[in-house]
Amino acid sequence: MNELVSSVVATPTSMAAEQVVVMGVSGSGKSTIGALLAHALVVPFLDTDGLHPPSNIVKMASGVPLTDADRWPWLALVGQALAEAGAAGTGLVIACSALKRVYRDAIVAAAPNVRFVHLAGTLDVLGNRLEGRREHFMPPALLRSQLATLEELQGDEPGFAVDIDQPALNVVTESVARLSAPQLPASVVIGVGQGGLPVVRVNGRAGAAEVYLQGAHVTSWSPAGASSVLWMSEFSEFAPGKPIRGGVPICFPWFGPHETDATAPPHGFARLAEWRLVQASEVGDSVELVFGLTDNDLRSTWPYRFEALYTVTVGARLGLALQVRNLDDVAVTFADAFHTYLNVADVHDVEVSGFEDLAFIDRLAEPSAQFAEGHPVTFLAETDRIYLGTSAAAHISDGTGRSLSISTEGSQSRVVWNPWIAKAAAMPDFGADEWTGMVCVETANVLSDTITLAPGETHTMSAVIAQDL
Repeated sequence: MNELVSSVVATPTSMAAEQVVVMGVSGSGKSTIGALLAHALVVPFLDTDGLHPPSNIVKMASGVPLTDADRWPWLALVGQALAEAGAAGTGLVIACSALKRVYRDAIVAAAPNVRFVHLAGTLDVLGNRLEGRREHFMPPALLRSQLATLEELQGDEPGFAVDIDQPALNVVTESVARLSAPQLPASVVIGVGQGGLPVVRVNGRAGAAEVYLQGAHVTSWSPAGASSVLWMSEFSEFAPGKPIRGGVPICFPWFGPHETDATAPPHGFARLAEWRLVQASEVGDSVELVFGLTDNDLRSTWPYRFEALYTVTVGARLGLALQVRNLDDVAVTFADAFHTYLNVADVHDVEVSGFEDLAFIDRLAEPSAQFAEGHPVTFLAETDRIYLGTSAAAHISDGTGRSLSISTEGSQSRVVWNPWIAKAAAMPDFGADEWTGMVCVETANVLSDTITLAPGETHTMSAVIAQDL
């Protein structure tokens, strides 16, 4: 299990001194989750059951609830352990029931930087778990007493609750994601999505969205009262280190296959890396999320130091902005793209306008041809073309009366793609018939439009997707 936790949960190095109390009633899994969480955070773990004096253990084993007089010496030891870890800068995860607000206040007084993870479950879930724990000194008969004593975390307390009615690995994944996240507005929730991957869910006044921390991957965006504008394959694989098929993958720092390394992941490492949510805020009717990635987060051989910030604005429109800063002492050249998959009713009826008079590279031609068609792009076969040297807005209609637009800044390339029949059937994460319901219209800087940054320079590529009903 520990190896699995390490492979799924990418822990920011800034969390190495984290002080966490995993709290809850008997049967919630404090010891199990606490140990796994400590492993994921790379800090020591302490089960504070071992700090109880023998007299307390005898009482609990006999079914006699502890009094506050029994608990205060124990809580003092809990606070002391956390304070010592904080002073040493080593971090610590402890398992401690901490059922009452006054108990938690005492712990905070001793260790001001502590945060609480409340393992919350229903009476049925907790009772079923206790039935299989006959070796533990807390008998099931005390469960109702503990639930009656439990005071939920309040809004001014440092912590959050996690539902335990899910696999332990999911509980740990969600906990790490929420511990590493900033203070969140009510419209933003971090949870566990498909494949056990952490996901940020937005339910704002003007729109809703889901963004997976792996790849900072936007998998859905719906303006208020509308269905998702973004297309997702039903066969997409949600797994650590595997690309997600659909939504808006980020391509960086190369586009397509790597020029010299056949083992490098297509479209770069950004869509596979674990990004961090560094800011979440409400701006008018929209919700703005900012994700961060640096070279320290990557298991890549790309030999440059950089910092990337990715801003996703969820509202009546979807805003995307990728800012890359060169932290190295040499110039850096890279490609980037928002590989945007759009939902359409039937690709046979789709027209993409805005590029009528622009030459393009046909990536399916031998050799790649450059010519202008003089009319909107339509889809009668596999399509894979790149328009260079343009920031023209794209307009997409699918014959149903619905239209989409994508405007850009800091982008000089546009990519239009549909795999059609044969290529769709050949891709394991793409349904054989799904090609009729999607089209990619991408914002990019690729080929001759790649970006070169001198040391300290920054570049931002942005796109705004809007739907007109």
